[in-house]
Amino acid sequence: MYNSTNRIGLTKLIASGFIAWCGEISAPPSFAIENDTSQVYDLDQFVIVSSRTELRLDQVGSSVELITSSDFEKLKQPFLLESLRGIPGFVLRNNGGSGQVFAMTTRGLNTNRPAVFIDGVEVSNPASGQILNFGTLATSGIDRVEILKGAQSSLYGADALAGVVSIETKDGREEPGSFFDVMVGGFDTYQAAASTWGSKNSFNYFAMVSYFDSEGYSVQDPGYGPEWADDDLYRNFNALVNLGYQISDDSALELVTYFVDSKAEYDPGDPSFIFGDPFVDNYTETKQIFAKMAFDFKPAENWDSELSVGINESRDFSFSSFPFEADGDRFELNWNNTVEYSDEFQLVAGAKYKKEKNISYPGDRSEESLFVENLFFPDENFVLTAGGRYDDNSAYGSESTFRGTFSYVVDEIENRFVRLRGSYGTSFQAPTFLQLFSFFGDPDIKPESGTGWDLGLESVFNEGTTTFGITYFDYDIMDKIVFSFASNSFANEDRYFSRGFESYARFQVDNNVTLNFSYTYSDAKYEDCSPAERVPEATVTAGMDWLSPNEGVLFSLNGTYVGNQFSLRGDTEKMSEYLVINIAGTYRLNETCDIWLRIDNFFDEDYEEVAGFQTAGFSVFGGVNFRF
Repeated sequence: MYNSTNRIGLTKLIASGFIAWCGEISAPPSFAIENDTSQVYDLDQFVIVSSRTELRLDQVGSSVELITSSDFEKLKQPFLLESLRGIPGFVLRNNGGSGQVFAMTTRGLNTNRPAVFIDGVEVSNPASGQILNFGTLATSGIDRVEILKGAQSSLYGADALAGVVSIETKDGREEPGSFFDVMVGGFDTYQAAASTWGSKNSFNYFAMVSYFDSEGYSVQDPGYGPEWADDDLYRNFNALVNLGYQISDDSALELVTYFVDSKAEYDPGDPSFIFGDPFVDNYTETKQIFAKMAFDFKPAENWDSELSVGINESRDFSFSSFPFEADGDRFELNWNNTVEYSDEFQLVAGAKYKKEKNISYPGDRSEESLFVENLFFPDENFVLTAGGRYDDNSAYGSESTFRGTFSYVVDEIENRFVRLRGSYGTSFQAPTFLQLFSFFGDPDIKPESGTGWDLGLESVFNEGTTTFGITYFDYDIMDKIVFSFASNSFANEDRYFSRGFESYARFQVDNNVTLNFSYTYSDAKYEDCSPAERVPEATVTAGMDWLSPNEGVLFSLNGTYVGNQFSLRGDTEKMSEYLVINIAGTYRLNETCDIWLRIDNFFDEDYEEVAGFQTAGFSVFGGVNFRF
């Protein structure tokens, strides 16, 4: 853990003073901070990711998490990474500070990454298959994030074995305005973000730019020697443009372009293992462009259709004693349709063509896909879905997958109800270009395949102010792709299992206080019964949001506990457990200006997310928001 002792005393004093000051404010500002505290469970919220068409949350059979821009406002985190750490079943980790190498464990799946989309465009690196680093994506331009858990290849194809993360950007379909945010803080960090949006006649627009700069800290374990004790800087630039044009009541055009440019210095971890050189400036540069052009139209009164083209250009370069490039392009052509035959039956179907070009290694590939999802509504409390997908890839052949879900409201009186839900599906994860064609690759590697199911219970009572949920999950994966040190290449493992449960509780104590809690248990192992690496048995999250009686101050406290876990397969000792507490407070000065303060790792916990890589200690950040 990085610890700057010459700043901790001063920053703690400033933080304590700010909190005390917030509690003493009595004159209400003229404009209340936006914070929906009327209920902790909104039955009218809709999600799209679960069946690729709008469904109310209480109709979805799969496990879904929804994060909105108001959540980003409470947490005051500049990047999406930190905003996802409280999701039940998710364990996020990176090799040190912002922008460092990122990975995650989802419901005990230690190397399986969820499929990630921005406005429907697949955003993994086409060359390496690496999941989008959420530490590079600024929250300033994100409207909402929908997370779909479980086996989801029947809807989203390869790489959805561990679920889907669907990110929607802001589109400007609201009253015109502009926003400007400035942040400063520990490790010589500053950020500036600006956005503007609006609409005129049939045209709407949203534009955002964000720049982040931090000198960082040395993430290298100091036990490797003082020569590693250099700060690891991180710089990040985001730009987003979202344009829309309503041609008629039944047709519209949309154009979205997202650009990410980042540079992160890093340390190698164990130098004896990867031949790290302390006198070489290790760094990674990433440039990514995601673009989408879509045409929405209605061929018939009950038929909604979208034709879209998506582009992903990714350029990753890592400089060290052994430089590495992962450059790739992806082109997508999608046709998605929703047909409402009656109140009891809807059909969702589509086709996709995808072409991936690997610039760093040979082995371009193309894919054609067809999918169908049937939605049945026998009555207002019962929803069934059943669907399947066929993918034909030029590199690894064809795959067929299916999924079924149910949602049944057992009891409903006003805002109190009890609901059973469940899902079962088959999925696969395709080998990446790196695993197939690189120096460490094997062109005969097979895709991973598996089944996954879950069964959940939700209960909402006390007029919608209290909700509880628990979900059991189970995965059985064949041909898991692992790195074999015996052959010094990637290979298929016979089998991998993961099972456990995730639970949550949310309470609206009164109009000013909201509490939330989650607990996840995971038990993952290989066929030889050896425990899986990077899978903590227990994770716990807890949080509180407090809105002052005068509605001028919003205070949030969030804690994350991650239990013991093995770092590598075959380890005999586990990494230490850890508990991290973050707090944030916002005070609305007037209708156009807020000031805010955020404290990360309030109790200065000494911990590692990845063995050998330090994390930040107690650190303070503050800023000012302006609305026009």
